Amino acid sequence: MTATRMLIAEDNDLVSLTLEEQLKGLGYDVIGIARTGQEAVDLASRLSPDVVLMDIRMPEIDGTEAATRINHQRSTPIIMLTAYADKETIRKAEVAGVLGYLVKPVTEADLPPAINVALARFRELQGLRSQVLDLEESLEARKLIERAKGILMQRLGLSERDAYERLRQRARDKRAKMKDIAQAIIEAEELLGS
Repeated sequence: MTATRMLIAEDNDLVSLTLEEQLKGLGYDVIGIARTGQEAVDLASRLSPDVVLMDIRMPEIDGTEAATRINHQRSTPIIMLTAYADKETIRKAEVAGVLGYLVKPVTEADLPPAINVALARFRELQGLRSQVLDLEESLEARKLIERAKGILMQRLGLSERDAYERLRQRARDKRAKMKDIAQAIIEAEELLGS
């Protein structure tokens, strides 16, 4: 199994060096260290880390803005590192979509649970996003099929069941999805100007 690829975004050299040593000692692969928020965004885009450890207070753009930008480019589990535990800072981290929050100073023992939980939550979110996309696609296909059935029923005088069977048979004959056959029927109907 390959090591989890980590990107550290921390402007304090001592903290970033300590984190790097801790992570490497735990078997993680540190693939980059960003000193500014913008550098974190750029490195995350270029290196595609498995997890980003992000300080909230960063030069150029702060960690929450950098986290938002990283997640817009490519959804990535991000764990915020900060010396601040006030409600406003935590709220900003939540809005940015981070999956973990560690208050400095971070010990080596703090890292594996935070990383494992962030990765597990990320996998769950990815699974839910996939399910939502599948459901949206299924609903869209169903709408097209219903519309095409209506066209067949009106044009050919078929019952709903017969229209559905004709769609299904055509899809089988063409080795195509019913959705694609339905789309073709709808386009033909629009071309003919019902």
